[in-house]
Amino acid sequence: MFYPDKNFINTLSAGEKFIFVKIICGLVAADRQVTREELLYLKELALKYDVESESISTMIKTADHEALLKQARLITDRQKGLMLIKDLCMVANLDADLADNEIDYILDVAEAMNIEPTIVKDINAVVNEYLAVSQKARILLEQDNWT
Repeated sequence: MFYPDKNFINTLSAGEKFIFVKIICGLVAADRQVTREELLYLKELALKYDVESESISTMIKTADHEALLKQARLITDRQKGLMLIKDLCMVANLDADLADNEIDYILDVAEAMNIEPTIVKDINAVVNEYLAVSQKARILLEQDNWT
């Protein structure tokens, strides 16, 4: 549910897949720092969306805020928009520092898709709960990763 879900991804058109990946890469570009956790998530994202890793690197380097917001407006299905917000919250919260520009970016994308800021806040809270439980499970199970 929290990491990119192949079943959900299969419901997206080719254009929507491109928009999702591009907008997620735009979030990583927002703070110009790619952490280890973000890199691992992006590698998983590339596998699930059938995108070359090199393409993701290019998308991060060429991210343009205004162009990405125009693309976000093309996501008109609310369910798909909510999933994109969830994925953005996941990426933003993977590292220790949730930067103001990351929050602003997510809210701008949400606004472009007509998703209310209160919903974004609630999704972000659930994502943080999930990450905390995942961390606790990883420690209890003595594993490097747990999803």
